[in-house]
Amino acid sequence: MFQSLAKHNGHLMNRVDEYGLLPDIKFGFDAVKKTGEVALKYAKNKKAIIITDHAIDDLGYTEPVVKSLEESGFTVDVFAQGAIEPVMSQVIEVCEKVGKGGYGIVIGFGGGSSLDRAKLASAFASMPEKLPDYVAPNEVPVPMDGVIPKILIPTTSGTGSEASNTAVVIAEGCALGSQKTWVAGEAILANAAILDPTFMANLPPRVTAATGLDALSHCAEGILSKQANSFSDCLSLEAVQLVFTNLRAAYHHGEDNPEARWNMAMSAMIGGMVISFGWVAGPATLGHAASEGISPMLNMSHGDACGVLLPYVYWYNLADDYAKKKLAMIAESMGIDTTDMTRQEAAEAAILETFQLMEDLDVPTSLKDYGMKEEDIPSMAEYILERAEEMYCMSQYNPRKATLENLKDFFHVAYLGKEELKKRLAV
Repeated sequence: MFQSLAKHNGHLMNRVDEYGLLPDIKFGFDAVKKTGEVALKYAKNKKAIIITDHAIDDLGYTEPVVKSLEESGFTVDVFAQGAIEPVMSQVIEVCEKVGKGGYGIVIGFGGGSSLDRAKLASAFASMPEKLPDYVAPNEVPVPMDGVIPKILIPTTSGTGSEASNTAVVIAEGCALGSQKTWVAGEAILANAAILDPTFMANLPPRVTAATGLDALSHCAEGILSKQANSFSDCLSLEAVQLVFTNLRAAYHHGEDNPEARWNMAMSAMIGGMVISFGWVAGPATLGHAASEGISPMLNMSHGDACGVLLPYVYWYNLADDYAKKKLAMIAESMGIDTTDMTRQEAAEAAILETFQLMEDLDVPTSLKDYGMKEEDIPSMAEYILERAEEMYCMSQYNPRKATLENLKDFFHVAYLGKEELKKRLAV
């Protein structure tokens, strides 16, 4: 009987999903005071290093982390770099620093870039020069024997890096000037995460918007993945609801709305968990694959790139019945009353509501707004078609099959913007 089922269900019946999650999460205001207590559970010795960026350190945010560690008997060093995406040469530098220091625990503290640098430093402290050998599309697992325990403490609500098993690194001198790649696996996953919304209270509105859209895209694209299952969907749909209920308040009144900050921190952490699931894989759908191309070309943040593409990714996949069903589910999580709507109408409503959220956050809604040139569309489509399969195996996850022509059309509509998309929907 089971062999018969396998023939009918294809890859689903031959697939074994893994549900690995962080073993230790401390979440809440003043949770950072537990850093020392948590470190005692995992550290190999009493020497700690905090990996952060200059802005965070200059603001004095590292002080309570240092204090908590010192109260637990640790000696503490702070290593700060620029708050930019983790370029390969920069990451190797921090790996060398950690490797020479004899540290028993690494604390990543800051935005997603700082957390990724800490994750990589923890994994490659004993072999900094080997980092390029383990980046995607190489799938060789990082050896666990040299990994230093790590605790991650985010100060933004977007990447979910504190809960993911992936760390981004930027390779230089590539086709678009730089190229996003990553290392993934058990060696990258933190031993513990500490989420303290206190650090997010004073995030600038523009950063709040970009990071919030990043969290949204992780979960929404995870729902669209054609390998998604009930476990990832229930988490992702809740996170979508948290974003649509709280991101506007966090953007406009974040310093006075601790509940909104709390909930955005939760949505980002959920997103980090979801993108670690193999059936979401990153997410390995069109939004993240395409954002990789436009980010370096237009000098955009990852969150901005994912955010501006999201409604167009919905539209691109709308012709697929599976995607249409998933978009109707997303619409409900957005708070849209879909009771009297057809599935098509609900799916289209999700697209328009995403545009409304972006406009309420004062975020550009087209690639033209970000400076893209129409003549760049063919080369970008060609690059993404090749890169998405090489790096993401996108055909396994994105509902609609990508071709050069439909990717050109996707970028053309995203270039022209909302009104062009509405014409395509005839609304």
